Amino acid sequence: MSSGAIYIITQDSRYIGLLLNSVASLKRAMPDLPITVFSQFAIESPMFERVIRVEGSSDGFYDKTRFMRQTPYDRTLFVDADTYFIDAVPELLAILDQFDCAATHEEYLNTDWGKQYERADIPASLPEFNTGILAFKRSARMDRVLEEWSRLYCWFMESHPGKEINDQPFFRAALYVNDARIATLTREYNCKFRGQGYLNGRVKILHGHVDYQLGESFVGKASAVLNASSRPRVYIAGAVYEQKLIGRILDRRKAGFIGRFALLPEPALVAGAKRLRQMFQTRGSRKVFLRLIGLGRNMSAEVHSKSAPVPAHD
Repeated sequence: MSSGAIYIITQDSRYIGLLLNSVASLKRAMPDLPITVFSQFAIESPMFERVIRVEGSSDGFYDKTRFMRQTPYDRTLFVDADTYFIDAVPELLAILDQFDCAATHEEYLNTDWGKQYERADIPASLPEFNTGILAFKRSARMDRVLEEWSRLYCWFMESHPGKEINDQPFFRAALYVNDARIATLTREYNCKFRGQGYLNGRVKILHGHVDYQLGESFVGKASAVLNASSRPRVYIAGAVYEQKLIGRILDRRKAGFIGRFALLPEPALVAGAKRLRQMFQTRGSRKVFLRLIGLGRNMSAEVHSKSAPVPAHD
């Protein structure tokens, strides 16, 4: 029975650098695990077992649902390009002895921000799974999930031209209407470290890039803080805390600060200047000015309503 990892790269060649960085970290952690890359672009590396050239559609998320079904392995670990492996994770493949697939819950539970694909028939108690790390095996039940996942996304694109969405709402729906068994992984196996979450044990995989950057120094500092403790802990906005018990008579608890890591790979002023320059180059000065005015109004409204901005799915 064959096992291996796959990556899928289409639409944007800027992901190639992230891909090579992620693959290098995976190879350090699991040097004997073969890796196949489905790519729209010409890429080569001795780290790859094979590269399968593909033609991308107009949507990279949809391409993921298409090409995942073509995995050459009986047991597959699908990996997003913007990930970094800290430790080996053979248990993600071993768990497929009893399950058809395995993934973590999406940290925001629902990434259909615009409510474009609401499913009243699916209970709210079933959240989305983050498909950036997805272990699955070749089986009739899983094949039906993958086929339905792709079919639903294709239907959405054809019936809602120009509307932007990601693959996760459709994966949730495909799981709900099929009988595949999914194992829910903990956050240590897919830690979107620039957000928020709960950990217990070592973080093994980091997930999420900043302007197509996920360098060694940046993730090294983040992982050092996140793994400074292996006890139950939480992270939010770059700060990590664990529970402390104090007092000899009363059982009193407080948040114990573990450490803090940077959320950007470079100083905020530098990153902001680069982003502004990119906006001027791609949108023009008038659109950027209107955007800045709009952002100011939105931020003011958020302060008054005490609501947080909705992040983009990565």
